[in-house]
Amino acid sequence: MCDWCLKHGDGKKWYLNVKNYSKELLKDEAVIESVIKYFQNTENMASMAPYMVEGLLSLRTDEEFEAMVENVRRMIEEASPHRGQVVPIEDVREIIKLAGPMARIACACRRMLRASFDEKTCILVGPAYLEYAKEWPDFTRGIEYLSKEEVLELMERFDEKGYVHTFWMDMSFPIVMGFCNCEYPTCAALRYRRNLGDWFNFFLRKAEYVAVMDYDKCIGCGKCVVRCQFSALTFSPYLEKAILDMKKCFGCGLCRNACPVGAIKLLPRTEVPAVRNLW
Repeated sequence: MCDWCLKHGDGKKWYLNVKNYSKELLKDEAVIESVIKYFQNTENMASMAPYMVEGLLSLRTDEEFEAMVENVRRMIEEASPHRGQVVPIEDVREIIKLAGPMARIACACRRMLRASFDEKTCILVGPAYLEYAKEWPDFTRGIEYLSKEEVLELMERFDEKGYVHTFWMDMSFPIVMGFCNCEYPTCAALRYRRNLGDWFNFFLRKAEYVAVMDYDKCIGCGKCVVRCQFSALTFSPYLEKAILDMKKCFGCGLCRNACPVGAIKLLPRTEVPAVRNLW
């Protein structure tokens, strides 16, 4: 397990610890202040993304890049405090079992790119973020409350479509926030993590799992390659098989779900020495 789980999981994955879904956290004024910061500043921060990219192009050394990452970390913590982790569909199902009220809202990243947000791919989870989202109608573009059964059906559809599932919490406190379901490069979190590498794991982390390929089973159909959002899969014309780079794998499980012959499975990341510390 990653250090987030060790700190906030009580022996489980952090997002499967029922304490992090408790209304008791709403009694902490610092939690509420942090939640309000998120709604107040996230869209403004999103609009700054193009300028951040321009600044990155001028960096020439690892030291400059590392300093930039620290500046971004502080900016997110102070202005829009949230962080998340990739979760495969089986953990999505377990999260839904634990969650209280849930609602579908518009995606801030899609609005940042001037894309359509009619699909509403973000799902807030109570208590804190969903409770206070009602006070920010411009952010949510309308809250659509859903039952657990409706959320599960929706998440299964997103999975079939090829969206990566990420689950988010407050950066300073373990209180849960909700799901993002999106793709590279539309999702800002996926885009910056994939483009800028593991130094950005303070904001978005790889899943608790990693994909493992059985090359004897692989028939070279390429369906997994098309599904991968992280460039972890390529196709070898010589071998006529898909090739998996486990160090690039985020453990989302989309390639596994697309494989018609079951050549790919997910293993706990901690069981694979080569990637157990790559989050």
